[in-house]
Amino acid sequence: MTNFTDLVAGPIGLVANIAANYRCGHCNSETEVRTDQHGNPHLITFHDDGCPVLDGTLSSLPDTLRAATGTP
Repeated sequence: MTNFTDLVAGPIGLVANIAANYRCGHCNSETEVRTDQHGNPHLITFHDDGCPVLDGTLSSLPDTLRAATGTP
């Protein structure tokens, strides 16, 4: 699996929702939340090799919007 990140900014509750609910619709990715030295959460997504989101062929936006709203 390869690491991929997108910058997501906004209210802490929204960022927390995205971090808790994000699932890639194109692979069996795993996610991890890390907090930087300033207290900002970062969602790290480990996509499968060959995932079209990882190589930039497809956007992660639909999966991010689903995660933000808690929609499976």
